[in-house]
Amino acid sequence: MEKETKKRKITSIEISYSTKRELKELSNKEEFRDIIMKDSFKAIKEAIKNKWTTVELFNIVNLSVIIKLSSLYYPSALKKISNYFEEYEEYEKCAEIKSILSNLEK
Repeated sequence: MEKETKKRKITSIEISYSTKRELKELSNKEEFRDIIMKDSFKAIKEAIKNKWTTVELFNIVNLSVIIKLSSLYYPSALKKISNYFEEYEEYEKCAEIKSILSNLEK
C-alpha cells in the first residue's frame, strides 16, 4: 500500500522579480539551478524510499505556492536532473540516478 505525501522539511524559496525578463534571468542562474536540482533529487530519493505517491519539493513563500511532484513523474524528473549533473560532470550522481531509474522499472 502506497503512502500519501508525508511532511518533510521542504526548501523555502522567495522569488522577487519585477519583469518576466528578471524571472527568466533567475531561472538561468547557475546557483539557482543548482539548488533546484540538488534539492529536487534529494526529495525524490526520499519519496521513492518511503513509497510516497507525491512529494513536496519547494515552498515559494512569497507566492503562497507549494511545488509538488506526483510519483508518475519521478522518472522524467530524475532524467532531467541526470542531464543537469552530466552537464556539470557529476558522474557519480548520474550513476546513482541510473540505478534508481533501473529499480523503478522493476
